[in-house]
Amino acid sequence: MGIPASQRLRKQSDFQQVRRSEHRIHCGPFVFQCELGGAGSTELPSLGVIASRRVGNAVVRNRGKRLTRELFRHHAGMLPPGSRVVVVLRAGYRRSSFADLNSQFIDCCNRILKKSESGGHS
Repeated sequence: MGIPASQRLRKQSDFQQVRRSEHRIHCGPFVFQCELGGAGSTELPSLGVIASRRVGNAVVRNRGKRLTRELFRHHAGMLPPGSRVVVVLRAGYRRSSFADLNSQFIDCCNRILKKSESGGHS
């Protein structure tokens, strides 16, 4: 069971729009970028994952993307409704255990939620 297509960012224009937003959190293994949904939005959060060749070969990049989608699937409910997230994997993600990645992902979700509750400014 994966993420439905309706919750995935696919178009380059969607990725660019999210990447231009001011909500960016640098974690060790990834950069978490988020565009907050509008007030009163009922849409589910959506995700896009970027893994450049610096991360590793195709097998390593695809594993990182699968792990990230799995983290998102478990913790999407922690994100504000209608938010769009782009996670940029860094080469160091391979040095982190799944438990570490999980805790850092949760931390990023909490920080984004606090930003949305405070009006988007932090």
